[in-house]
Order: sequence, then C-alpha cells, then structure tokens
Amino acid sequence: MSLIETSININASAEKIFSYVASLDALKNEYVTNIEADGPIKLGTKINTTIKSTMGVVNVITSEVVAYEANKLFGTKTIAKPPASDVVSTYVLEPDGSGTKVTLQTEAMLTPPGMPSMPGMEDMMRNQMKAGYDTALAELKKKLEG
Repeated sequence: MSLIETSININASAEKIFSYVASLDALKNEYVTNIEADGPIKLGTKINTTIKSTMGVVNVITSEVVAYEANKLFGTKTIAKPPASDVVSTYVLEPDGSGTKVTLQTEAMLTPPGMPSMPGMEDMMRNQMKAGYDTALAELKKKLEG
C-alpha cells in the first residue's frame, strides 16, 4: 500500500468543510447518475454510487464510511473489483489561522497483483493521483470559499 497525501488551506470553518465532505453532495459530478446510502452518514454507512462513463458504461461503486469524527476526520473505503484493490481516502481537518487546513490522504495499492508493472510505474501513478487530488481540493476550496 502507498500513501498519497496533499493538502490545502481553505478559508472556511472545519464545521462547514466537514458538513460538505461528509455528505452525498460531495460525491455528485457530471458522471454520477445515482447515489444511495443505507442510512445516515456515520461510521459504517455503506454508499452505492452509480457512474456512467463517457462511453456509456455504467458501474456501481460501493464504499463504506471508515472514519468519522465530526469536524476533524472523514474517511471512506472504496471496495474495488479485482484486479483493482480497495482504496481508503480520508479528509483530515485542522484549524489554521482563520481557516482550515484540509489534508486528503489516500492509501492504495498502485500495482495490484496480476497487473503488469514497469520501472517508474508506481511513481507515475502516484503523481497522477496526487495531481487529481490537488485539483479536487482546489475545487473544494473554490466551492466553499465562493
């Protein structure tokens, strides 16, 4: 497992940020066609997210809330179908001046068993994932500060 971590400072309270990242609204985007949770969002809640790709392929992604500490910590484990591996993503919120430092940590196996591996592949995947997370945090900042 590899840990990928990035952070950003957001000029908003931890309460406001937590309320958003720990909601189903945070999962919505142009590819999501349906989101269902098996109850209120809390430790152990299972969430099914239906996604339709640009090629028309429909997938249901199942995740479970594995970390939940109001205004401090929110994490989910996405249960992957082989050959992919499960991924745990966690938001860590810390007061920082008049705002909040938001750190996104992801634990993932970058080259699951059975997948071809070449020299430099893990670094390439780590860098691509970090770039995607940097973009996601920038969008979160824009949404919550705007």
